[in-house]
Amino acid sequence: MIHKLVLTCVTLFLVVLFINSMTFQEPRADLTYVNPSDIHTLDPARISWVQDFRVALNIWEGLTTWHPRSTEPIEGAALFPPEISPDARTYRFTLRDDARWSSGEPVTAQDFVRGWRRAMEPGSAGDYAFLFNDHIVGAAEYVRWRHDAIGRLTSLDRGGRPAEAEAFFDEHAVELEARFAQVGARAVNERTLEVTLSGPCPYFLDLVALPVFLPCHPSIELLRERHRGRPLTPAGLVVYDPQWTKPDYRRLGYPGLITNGPYQLRDWKFKRRARLAANPHYRRADTFACRTVEMLVYDNLNAALMAYEAGYVDFLPELSVPYDHELARLSATGLRRDIHQCPVLATYFLNFNCVSETVNGRPNPFVDPRVRRAFSLGLDRETLVKRVRARGDRVARSFVPPETISGYAPPAGLLCDPGEARRLLSEAGFPGGRGLPNIIVLSTQSDERMCQAVARMWENELGVKVELQTKETKTFAEDKARRRFFVARGNWYADYNDPTTFLDCLATGNGNNDSGYSNPEYDDLLRRAEEAADAASRAAVLARAEALIVERDCPILPILHYTEPIAIQPYVTGLSPNARLWFPFRYARIER
Repeated sequence: MIHKLVLTCVTLFLVVLFINSMTFQEPRADLTYVNPSDIHTLDPARISWVQDFRVALNIWEGLTTWHPRSTEPIEGAALFPPEISPDARTYRFTLRDDARWSSGEPVTAQDFVRGWRRAMEPGSAGDYAFLFNDHIVGAAEYVRWRHDAIGRLTSLDRGGRPAEAEAFFDEHAVELEARFAQVGARAVNERTLEVTLSGPCPYFLDLVALPVFLPCHPSIELLRERHRGRPLTPAGLVVYDPQWTKPDYRRLGYPGLITNGPYQLRDWKFKRRARLAANPHYRRADTFACRTVEMLVYDNLNAALMAYEAGYVDFLPELSVPYDHELARLSATGLRRDIHQCPVLATYFLNFNCVSETVNGRPNPFVDPRVRRAFSLGLDRETLVKRVRARGDRVARSFVPPETISGYAPPAGLLCDPGEARRLLSEAGFPGGRGLPNIIVLSTQSDERMCQAVARMWENELGVKVELQTKETKTFAEDKARRRFFVARGNWYADYNDPTTFLDCLATGNGNNDSGYSNPEYDDLLRRAEEAADAASRAAVLARAEALIVERDCPILPILHYTEPIAIQPYVTGLSPNARLWFPFRYARIER
């Protein structure tokens, strides 16, 4: 006990010393918060981490943004709502008169086209490029044409035909603008952006608030690689100097990162800190109570919590510590009013391997939906969530979290019914679990306790033998991608506020469909939802689709909908806990 106390005191001393050394050279920021890791990227085309979203959406602003409490789309850099055609396929956005870059220049419609094009182009596109291909007229065709040309250039280069490669390169480069003009994102004039969709998208105004739909300042073109005077690399890719998101980068006359949000990035020290300052050209910037925001990087959240307790940190947007269940209890009982439980639009589940006939040489029983349903019925989720995990999460029987998406009610899902589970196993040819191979459950170390409890339940209720395979993150991801598992843990955080952000994951061929599930009936329901006449009809069709995956076919077994604890000092107001963990700092006030 004394050893632990000494260790705690030493750690706290080091935390205080660290913070003092960080803030010695300049005054303490108005608001200080902790990131559990450094920023991975601030390139809007490539952002995919929640902590990067948090910074990016405070220094940039899309056509829309999200309400700080409800996270519904609201006015951003464009007036709200936009003009929408009767067939809901054409959106005309009018930029605000006072939309300004941090350099003071007006934000233009062409700046949005530039940002969106970067997010589609081979070489600069990232994980969210599919949002353009799936929804915007001509985007998929343009990207396919670009990839075909890149493949042709590669083939000519490898075939030792440089003259042909150069001729084809020039021909392709000449066509670029004419081809891109067929994509449905067009700057009508400086303040008007017209977007044409391939079909109605009820959540499009939510989508355009995502980082991938942000604008880019023209100065980025100073850092674009060129070959033979063309804006492409020799391989035909669109590539920019990766340092372009640094605030003090000055190569080739580049002025440093210019953004259009409420804040601008003033300083960024790798793996240490980032400092934001109010953008003086942003509308009503003079009303911001928090003029400066400091993001500190801690890879140890225990140390971050101690710094918070000591008053050196004002806000902790993440509290994934080993004793988070105790923090949840203190919050629930009112003993810690500064700790808030945020029901998040996210689900923790188990994947069943629906497609591999064998796994590691053993027959895979989960190709039979009766077996998958039996294992779902044989699990007591209430006990898992409330007694094993015990951190305030909600029991999940659906993939889409209930009461989080307006107008959508997910199906009821399955209750625990071991008797019916055993009957189904017997019907599938495994009475009392006999004949089943040892069931391999693949997980990472952070899930070990939960998976051990799952294994015990299945062994006790179904008479099966379960093997836990706990692997480090990279190997786990590789094994899951190659379907070297019978059962594997999974989770999904919503990208946008619509059921399809979850349900599309199980469509045939979707890159996130780790179970390999494929059912034409399910795919057809998703297609029918796209063509539904109104919101209520669409929601009903999507609920029928979800019922297939959580009540009948069971390619996944939902266990819980996440509730994330966060900590906000009592003297901080304006940071509203919400389902997206999205915190616009311009609303924050400090009342020490």
